[in-house]
This record gives sequence, C-alpha cells and structure tokens, in this order.
Amino acid sequence: MNSRWTPILMYHSIATPSDPEPNQTSTSPERFEAHMRSLARQNLRGVRMRDLHKAVSVGDAQGLVGLTFDDAYDDFLYTAVPVLKKFDFSATVFAVAGRLGESNTWKHMYNPEPRKRLLTAEELREVLSQGMEVGAHSMTHVEMLDLSEERLYQEVNESRCLLVEALGPAVEGFCYPYGRSDQATVRAVRDAGYDYACGVHRLTDEDVHNLPRIPMSNRDGALRFAAKLWGYSWYEKFRAVVHPYYTRLKMVRAAREPQSR
Repeated sequence: MNSRWTPILMYHSIATPSDPEPNQTSTSPERFEAHMRSLARQNLRGVRMRDLHKAVSVGDAQGLVGLTFDDAYDDFLYTAVPVLKKFDFSATVFAVAGRLGESNTWKHMYNPEPRKRLLTAEELREVLSQGMEVGAHSMTHVEMLDLSEERLYQEVNESRCLLVEALGPAVEGFCYPYGRSDQATVRAVRDAGYDYACGVHRLTDEDVHNLPRIPMSNRDGALRFAAKLWGYSWYEKFRAVVHPYYTRLKMVRAAREPQSR
C-alpha cells in the first residue's frame, strides 16, 4: 500500500479538549464533524483500514481516505461513530487489548494527561456491529522499541489473540504505540501475520506494515486540515522550520509578561 496517494488520518479521542491538554489527543466533536464534512464535500470517502488495504491492493483506492482512532476511548463509540454513520463513512479503532474497560494510565509524552475511559469488550462488539473495524494496539501501550523478543512477542501476538477471543472476528491490523517502530518491531508484526500495520512516520518508501498517518487534533481548522490532507509531507517540512521560531517567540512573550504588570 502506498499511502502517498491514499491519506490515512490518525485521531485519538473525540471530545472537548481539556485545559491544559499538552498531548493534543482530543478533537472536539464539532471540529471532527467539520473534518468529515470537508471530506464529503470533496467527494472523498472515509473508510476502515481493512477496506483501504483491499482497495489499494487491486488499484481501486481513488477517492478513499483511511480513518483511524488510537487507544479505543469510549467516545469513539458514543461520539465518533454517529458522525461517521451520518456521512456513510467507516473507520478502524485500535484497542489496547490488556486494558479494555480501564483508562489511559500508560506513560504519556507530556503531563498532565486527562484520564479517559477505554471501551469494554462488549462495547467493541457494538463497534463491530456498526460496521467499524477493531485492530490491535498492543497489550499494554508500552514503548515497543528495544523490547526483549519475549516481551515484543507478547505485545504483538497476545494482543491479537485476546481481541479475537473477546470479539470473534479476525484482527487484521496492528498499530504501534506512540506511532514508533523500527525494523525489529515491523518484522515482529509482519511475522505475526497481520495484514497491515499503522505508524506515523515513514521508515521506507513503501511498507504495508509501517503505514504513515497524518496526526489530527483540535488545532486543525479548515485551512490546516486541507494542508495536511493534500500535502502533509510538505506541511511537516514547513512546520519543522517555523515551529522553533514560534516556540521561541512564545517563550520571549512569557518572560516579558511579568515585567509589564
């Protein structure tokens, strides 16, 4: 699958962002619906990864956009799915198999991260009944780089077995926690028999077991959403240049603020 011509969007929670929310994992319901409406107006159709994978394999992916949701927060079922159904879209949600029904207590890049409930096995079965796909997101949402072979096997293989046991249908896709992978983790996922796997950044020009995705957040208004959708590689390059200056400007303003009072 060459995602250069088939964009794959990466969401997490569809809920009003907390203040603060340094990891930017939430997209408001209003913003999310605006994103989906934008796709529909451009005659694009959001689809689950299983369908996108099959379409690309036969050269029939024109007009499709992959929709993915990491971690399987409960708002996927109760907020995102109704919006997806409104536009006749489908999506793939990646569940942390060893944490079903619990909360996102794993390590986060920035703190504090709001605690959010994860879908139960029963709720994931309801997700499937709504025409969505459930994929594996490891057992515990651990950083998979440099894991021992035994632990890597558990995170990759046992998560799939647990989801199949709980849900019934085959689990075809995997998603790397934190979007991070290397040659060893990609090889483990491939050897486990997954049809595809999603990350964030591209390791090679084309690898169905490390598909790059476009991170989405509540900051993505209409213009930024369009820029990401149609030119994310260029967007990343632009942001890499501009972001350090923007961060430095905020630091200077923050340092001056007490002096102006």
